[in-house]
Amino acid sequence: MKLKGMNPALFASILVTGLRVVLGVFWLLQLTWKPPPTFACPEGFCLWVGLEVQYPVIPLYGEFVKAVIQPNIILFGWITTIVEVLIGLSLLFGLFTRLGALVGVGWSINLLIGLANIPHETGWYYAFLIMLNMLFLAIGASGQWSIDRMRGFRHWLGRAAPALF
Repeated sequence: MKLKGMNPALFASILVTGLRVVLGVFWLLQLTWKPPPTFACPEGFCLWVGLEVQYPVIPLYGEFVKAVIQPNIILFGWITTIVEVLIGLSLLFGLFTRLGALVGVGWSINLLIGLANIPHETGWYYAFLIMLNMLFLAIGASGQWSIDRMRGFRHWLGRAAPALF
């Protein structure tokens, strides 16, 4: 499909950049329901960690959460905050995009294992989150408007990304 008056490569670049930015904003918005330093406990973060113990996809995971994370909830609240902020900023600005996406994939798998079995939660939501992060793990910031691109970070195979704008 040829867009009238627009280079198709430019259109694809804008579209994929927008998708990456929205995914970065998604990760940053996770802070709104569990803000530090209390992480909205006893509701918020504490409630969801308790649900992970109660309804894990993998029972051993639930035992781990109960034994390690629940007793240290504030520490893990800070770890969660830092990880989600770093993922979000990485994807929002396209800075160390593949690293941010790799951490996003791991964090999304963690969410899938811990939350997909909770009543009225949908596992496909977390699977979709894994796939979106995997997209940017695969392509990085290739052909997008990003700091990585401005700094000249290269493709997987060592070739420079083609200029689209």
